[in-house]
Amino acid sequence: MAKKNKRDERASFLFDDDAGRDRETIDLFGPDEPYDEPDEEPDDETVEPDEEPDDETVEPDDADEEALSPDEPDKPEKTDGSDKKTDTPEFRFDRYGRRIGKKKARYGKRKNAPKATTTVIENETVAKREYDDARARSEARAKKRAREEAKKAALRKAERRKLRQRSLSTVVLGVIAAAVLLGLTWFVTRLQKVNVPFVPEGYTAQQIVELSGLSSKIGKRSALFISTRDVEKHIRETDTYLDATVRYAFPSTITVTVSKRDEAACVRWGPQNEYLAIIDENGTVLNAAAETTNGLLIADGMSISSAVNGARLGDASDIQVAALIRLLVKLKELGILERTPRINRIDMTELMQIRMYVEGAPYTIEVGDTSNLETKLMLLQKHWTEIMDEASAFIRSGKTTATIYLYSKGGVNISPYEPGYMLPTLAPASFAPTTPSPDGAPSAPPEEQPSDDSYEQQPVSTPMPHQDNPFTG
Repeated sequence: MAKKNKRDERASFLFDDDAGRDRETIDLFGPDEPYDEPDEEPDDETVEPDEEPDDETVEPDDADEEALSPDEPDKPEKTDGSDKKTDTPEFRFDRYGRRIGKKKARYGKRKNAPKATTTVIENETVAKREYDDARARSEARAKKRAREEAKKAALRKAERRKLRQRSLSTVVLGVIAAAVLLGLTWFVTRLQKVNVPFVPEGYTAQQIVELSGLSSKIGKRSALFISTRDVEKHIRETDTYLDATVRYAFPSTITVTVSKRDEAACVRWGPQNEYLAIIDENGTVLNAAAETTNGLLIADGMSISSAVNGARLGDASDIQVAALIRLLVKLKELGILERTPRINRIDMTELMQIRMYVEGAPYTIEVGDTSNLETKLMLLQKHWTEIMDEASAFIRSGKTTATIYLYSKGGVNISPYEPGYMLPTLAPASFAPTTPSPDGAPSAPPEEQPSDDSYEQQPVSTPMPHQDNPFTG
């Protein structure tokens, strides 16, 4: 191993005699003073060593150097002056990289020169080696990670490509299957027949089919894809007197069940109630511009500004229309509209005081509000004959009208006066003082005295027959 020299000392190298030259110590950095040119050029032939020298050599002592290199002159002693000589022979390199100097020596080519040993710092070499090893391992790990990431990226890309191909294949197969299924469905469910099980009076089955709009779709459209609600709406809008229920029967039949709406009442509407609208018992407008009442029950006092054929009368939140519909439904259920004498008019001006009028007779039926409406009308229907007979008895006795109160206490009460009539009562008489007669005759008793003060009829409010009636709203 090479020696570790002090700061101002030169590094030395040892060469082996096996290389064809004497063992000598050579100064690596050259002499401090210039050297003379060598006397002769060394031979070109070189001697290749049989064996490479060890990297670690031991620098011989001075005694060993004299034994190994007998031709080497004695080294001059060191002096304190400026003339300083090194312990190594003087030499340098020629243009071919061969070492030359004053000493005659045979040198081989530089490529065959033995490996020189140098002095290094062991700690720095180990640290550098560890650093290089760590760096090499880090670079190896980084390259490995890069290869793994690239491999994973390639796998993900391949998976995405396969997924896209699979999705595309699924979509294509789905489209083909849907097309086939659609064609098969259309062929199987193609509309072949429109069934009308019931035909209302005044219509034919062919007219019902024409009104439904299905006649143009037979054999051309799939019955499965025909909207039954649209067909029902088309029938109601085309003919407001018809109500339809449409059902699909697999595979290619549609059944249309129609029913005719009955006219229930004729309603006056408009700014001055100048128009007539015929409605059914559910409030559906059958004819918004009727010219005559057609002998129907007339509803007056309605605050309605518009009426549309096939639509409900008024708004959905109109309580006046709701009360009228409720009254019509109950009258029809109990059959009161079919009794004689017939009710021909209803006054809906005041919802708390609904009144009905009898055709051909001056009878007024006071219904009141719509509370307990069913009970009131049931009493009217149950005692209809007795009520009408008693009312006619008042007319025969010379009365001009009769009022039937359905909300009186104890049931139905009949009055020979108009609704809201106040029965007049006699006021107490005031007696005049006794005065003598002009001829001296005694004056007449007070009860027999004529008086200018006649009995004054004072209107007295009579208890209404419906007071304390549990049926009152």
